[in-house]
Amino acid sequence: MLCNKNESLESRNFIDGVDFTRNDPCVFVVYPAGAAGDLLISIIDKHYLRTGCEYYGIDDNGRVHMFTSDYESIDFYKNYTFNNQWFYNLAENLGNRNLNYSLLDQVIFGCHMYQDLQIQHILDTFLQCKIIRIVPTDQQGQDLIQMLASLKVNTVGTSSFVNFVPPTVINDSRVLSIPFGSLFNEKCYYKWYDHIINFLNLNGRLICFDYIKYYLSKQHTSVQSILIEYSKTL
Repeated sequence: MLCNKNESLESRNFIDGVDFTRNDPCVFVVYPAGAAGDLLISIIDKHYLRTGCEYYGIDDNGRVHMFTSDYESIDFYKNYTFNNQWFYNLAENLGNRNLNYSLLDQVIFGCHMYQDLQIQHILDTFLQCKIIRIVPTDQQGQDLIQMLASLKVNTVGTSSFVNFVPPTVINDSRVLSIPFGSLFNEKCYYKWYDHIINFLNLNGRLICFDYIKYYLSKQHTSVQSILIEYSKTL
């Protein structure tokens, strides 16, 4: 399957002075640290011609090196207010990379704003946004998320696990919740991949399960088999 040709993205059709606003379409992937959000972003990004995202692969700690359209400014600066300065900084960031909103066919944000009030803030701010939320569905899933987060920064064992609290169901057509771990099982992967395709109005699948198997192979040996077995329970 090919991405649709979009002549408006060609450099000869560049329109200066067009900046991203809170009224423009965008995609948010929100997730707890360690919940494989960057992995999902790297898959979604391949469905568009130009998003301003940059993918550099998966390192030996199992971390996906993926920069979103805003270069991860939301988590980096802890700027959860989306004020006028934030939008100005986004336009400046794109400009520094020789990009402009008129040259993008989608804007993708990835951040740790997965809690209920934070998601509502996104919904209230970005009127045409769509949010994909990765959340644990039980204590084991939550423990695995924290373990993955620790392994990727080599601090495993320094934090105690917290008690699991079931995520709130958000009844909004602009929000799709995905259980953590569902991407690691081939049957579940394609099931949720199809949900994402329908949710984002994409043309069809582009990334096969081999990519997920490669991601799993890069995880620490102490957690690889646990992730695979856990995914079978979902």
